[in-house]
Amino acid sequence: MTLKKLLLAAALAGSAGLALAADPVVLVPTGPGMYSGEFTQLADGLFIDTFSFLPEAFAGHVSVVLASLSGPVSFFSASLNGQDFSFFPGPTQMDFAFQADVTADMPLTLTVFGAVLDGDGKPGGMGAYHGAITAAVPEPQTWAPLIAGLAGIGFTARPRQQAVAV
Repeated sequence: MTLKKLLLAAALAGSAGLALAADPVVLVPTGPGMYSGEFTQLADGLFIDTFSFLPEAFAGHVSVVLASLSGPVSFFSASLNGQDFSFFPGPTQMDFAFQADVTADMPLTLTVFGAVLDGDGKPGGMGAYHGAITAAVPEPQTWAPLIAGLAGIGFTARPRQQAVAV
């Protein structure tokens, strides 16, 4: 590896660390087992933005919607906890929405990749976008009937000993 490549890798790693060090978006309770939060981000040309969320440990169903606020913002892809979602922009400006199931108690991390376009349709303009996230956490009373049902099925499906005639 050349020195230039090492310096570029260090700069990229440092900028990724700075993006993760930003204040996390707090998901506030909106109902039983429901949380939501919103964020606004300034963007310039090509961008990769990373957001973290509180509460830190989370497992459940997550919905994300990204929308342009100012400037023609185009979204290319997003990643939620490493699960990638692609977006192929059409001839009109559209929001970018996706849903994911987060299966482990782990921090939510959203990475957004896109571009703000100038008047010629090339990356290089200034703009802003808005994001909204909704998370549903299964309540313990939801899991209890499921576990009881599985136990009942296991009990009825277990092998029975046959009576032996003597």
